[in-house]
Order: sequence, then structure tokens, then C-alpha cells
Amino acid sequence: MKPEENHPIEDFYGIEIYSGDSYFVFGKDVVLATNVKKYLIEEQQLTCYQAI
Repeated sequence: MKPEENHPIEDFYGIEIYSGDSYFVFGKDVVLATNVKKYLIEEQQLTCYQAI
């Protein structure tokens, strides 16, 4: 991960980004690491599978 001093204030879902948080940028959308799965499924229509 690359440290970023001037990070965004909040992610796509309105969750505040704090120092030490990890986030991803998809075009203009900033998404916290904890919200990536939700974002990919809901906004990018990615199918998620679970092995059984």
C-alpha cells in the first residue's frame, strides 16, 4: 500500500476515512477496504461466489 497524506474525507458510502484506513479508487469512486465487496456487487454488478 502507498501512504497518502492528503486522503479523501469519506468513501462512496459516506463513511469517514481516518488515518490508517485502507481504501481503493474506482474511477471517481473512493471505497474503504471494508466496503469493497459491497461496492463491487452493488455498483459494478460483480458476482461473488462462496465455495462449499
